Amino acid sequence: MAPVTTAGRREVVAQQFPITHDRSYFDVATYGPMPVAGIEAQTAFLKEVASGGHGPGVGHWWTGVDLMRAKVGGLINARPGDICFLKSTSEGLGLPVLGLDWAPGDEVITYDYEFLSVVEPLRGLRDQGVNVRFVEDRGRLRYDVEDVAALIGPRTRAIFLSLVNFSTGFRAPIEEISRLCRERGIWLVVDAVQAIGVLQVDVEALGADLVSAHGYKALCAGYGISLCYVSPRLQEALTVPVPGWKSIEDVMELKDLTRGPDDVLRLAHGARRFESGVPNLGGMYAMGASIDLFTDLGIAAIEEHVLAVSARVAATVAEHGYRVASSTTEGERSGIVAFECPGDDPARVVAALADARVHAAVREGRVRCAAHVLVDDADVARLDDALTRMERAA
Repeated sequence: MAPVTTAGRREVVAQQFPITHDRSYFDVATYGPMPVAGIEAQTAFLKEVASGGHGPGVGHWWTGVDLMRAKVGGLINARPGDICFLKSTSEGLGLPVLGLDWAPGDEVITYDYEFLSVVEPLRGLRDQGVNVRFVEDRGRLRYDVEDVAALIGPRTRAIFLSLVNFSTGFRAPIEEISRLCRERGIWLVVDAVQAIGVLQVDVEALGADLVSAHGYKALCAGYGISLCYVSPRLQEALTVPVPGWKSIEDVMELKDLTRGPDDVLRLAHGARRFESGVPNLGGMYAMGASIDLFTDLGIAAIEEHVLAVSARVAATVAEHGYRVASSTTEGERSGIVAFECPGDDPARVVAALADARVHAAVREGRVRCAAHVLVDDADVARLDDALTRMERAA
């Protein structure tokens, strides 16, 4: 399907995101508002369950899960069997932390400006004698593939990074890093929560072994449901941290579900083995609705639109004397623009913007604006007007 026109995008956004009727929402990096289609999908599911069913029009719930795996696979160019549904980005990132056979002296690499969900599980590995090495930011708010390569040693087992940094919006050179990892037999684990839904994410092109993303940010799918891609080779290398009945192969065909302690059941083929139980089905249907919506709009078109809007945001705030902290290098940009407020309190700036119906956030002492398909030139103009009025009132 061809992507919709600009006028069509505006019509879809107006219909699906009522929040855009009276405000400019530059805060999907904190929370992506759920579209009307997502609410309707959850409502339909709840009504079906209330009437004794399993899901809207899919028969049993496990059929619906398989359909949603296919939708996610289409979105990120992955085989449906390599997708599992978990509760959060953190749960996905935790699979290799809990499931690999770490040994004292092993090393893992991450960036020292990563979000806590990436860093904190790795700190726990120190109790097993694993050394955590950090790519130092040194005030640059970005890094190169050479910075990562310089830390790789003979005991490096895995690298954990975000595709898009939560604070600055820096789009990491994951594709280049993955080539290093493949050459050296290193696992590459990627947090993509600030990317999937707003940028094109192709797991084959990324070359990562695991890609995890909660639904409540750029996917606009609400809380409690997360997609996780696990490469076939990593699936085989991992133990299952929390096995459950749903982790078992052909579980629906078992005649005896009360096996004794000595019985051996085969783990499910594919990433489903990491789903210990039934996922958040309502949230899963909401995620499917968001995927349908963004696919109809065209993921490539959304990315092009978002990058254009974020460039205009960066130019606008710079014209008002703020220092843009986000990278402006092609290939390193995303929907997030972070800017510093010399001589002013970023919290005061964000509060003043909110009074003018422009929603942003404060992260790491900067104002963070995060664009999605929800915003366009009119919203940038409202941001410009709000900053102008702040200057006049000062």
